[in-house]
Amino acid sequence: MNPYSNKKTLFYKLKKKSSKEWDNYINHIFVKRIGNGSLKINSFKEYLLQDYIFLQRFLKILSLAAYKATTVKDMNYAIEFIIGIKNELKLHINYCKKFKISKKKIFSIKEKKDNKNYTDYVLKIGRKESILELFVALSPCIIGYGEIGYNLTKVKNWKKNKYSSWVKMYSSDEYQKIAIQNIKYLDMLKKKNKPNINNLVKIFKKASTLEKKFWEMCTV
Repeated sequence: MNPYSNKKTLFYKLKKKSSKEWDNYINHIFVKRIGNGSLKINSFKEYLLQDYIFLQRFLKILSLAAYKATTVKDMNYAIEFIIGIKNELKLHINYCKKFKISKKKIFSIKEKKDNKNYTDYVLKIGRKESILELFVALSPCIIGYGEIGYNLTKVKNWKKNKYSSWVKMYSSDEYQKIAIQNIKYLDMLKKKNKPNINNLVKIFKKASTLEKKFWEMCTV
């Protein structure tokens, strides 16, 4: 069973009500070209460089989630995530080596506007709203990458293209577990917060559109 098609989850309801924005994001031409190996290598390198900056900003967002937490369980959830992203930054540098991107290049890259726009938006939501809204704003990233990885393994001969390692990363049992865990976490937060669903849909749509623009800014 496709874990991203469980109609009982908040995540499914959000993407169902945001079908246009969601489809434009997870089925973007950038994603399709990763899946079939036709993406220009310079575009992929640009993506990796900007993603390193994003991971750094992700730490700030998760730190805000820990600060906004109203229970020890929620605070620990954010802290464990922070530890995971901290380790991911190290792995990201090693992954960049596979594509001949030096540490000097990684550490000197300038943040692009569309990269900053997404993280600024999530931080804005996090400061203004509860951690439910914050994680809804993050879900196109956290859960979306899981669904993208899952979908790309259905592409014929994906294992033979030069980006197969990226597909393996996000389709792996480890990452799928993270994505599914976050789907469940959204449901748990929803039960506690009794939110305005229309507001959550609005946030989800905006975040999905900003993620789509992330792909577009990396097309060189």
